[in-house]
Amino acid sequence: MRLNPRRFFHREPTPSVLLSVKPPRTGERTLLAIENLLQVLAGTEPFALELSANRAGVQLMVRSHADDSVRRQLSAHYPQARIAELEPERDPVRLREGEAAWAMTLRASGPEYLPLRLFNDRDLLDPGSDPLLAPIGALTGLGEGERIVTRLRLHPLPPDWSRPYQALSQPPAPAPAHKPQTYQSKNAPEPLALTVLALAGFGAFQGYTWMESGEVWNLVALCSGVAAALLGGTWARRRWKRSRSRVHDPQLIKEKINRAAFE
Repeated sequence: MRLNPRRFFHREPTPSVLLSVKPPRTGERTLLAIENLLQVLAGTEPFALELSANRAGVQLMVRSHADDSVRRQLSAHYPQARIAELEPERDPVRLREGEAAWAMTLRASGPEYLPLRLFNDRDLLDPGSDPLLAPIGALTGLGEGERIVTRLRLHPLPPDWSRPYQALSQPPAPAPAHKPQTYQSKNAPEPLALTVLALAGFGAFQGYTWMESGEVWNLVALCSGVAAALLGGTWARRRWKRSRSRVHDPQLIKEKINRAAFE
């Protein structure tokens, strides 16, 4: 009898649940309520917040692998919202016969310890300040048979995700009044400089040898490689220096790393 490891360790995928959420037109909007809801939904399974738009309008949805816990938490935090489960046939992501899809993925390019933008409750009290107004406005004006789905996929990070960035949230220490003297020789050559000089000397000798023997194409290839290496090294050095000299507000970093985070 042979044992099949997949029989013991293989886990069947949990079917996803798609919920349609219709929030009330009026009501108090606070960031604390949204943050509490996200922290409650931050279980072990990822979930997604979606906006589906067609010619009839825009629909807000929540996709999850959990059972009725997501629906219960949504109803508890937003009791006036109407929540209904959508059948698989009504899933806007599903392609029907004769349809074609085009997709793209957007990712944040900045450091993960910086927020995209900071909001407070006062920002949501003014008319027209809802952050969802801009994406909802961009999803309007579709033609017959057109459909757009935007999906924000969220996977909760562990509680210690911000441990490597704790030092960045502290204000920089004041510079000393007098710089301590060092006794290193300023004329000592660096190993990198010696390596570059050695490679340059070898390249020059090899190029001279090819020129004397008439191998012009080898010389052209060598010069092209040297030029590409110089340009690439200059670009990499400038980018490295720019990243090293970038200074961020420690308060912004503290605002970001003191909260629950998602990937």
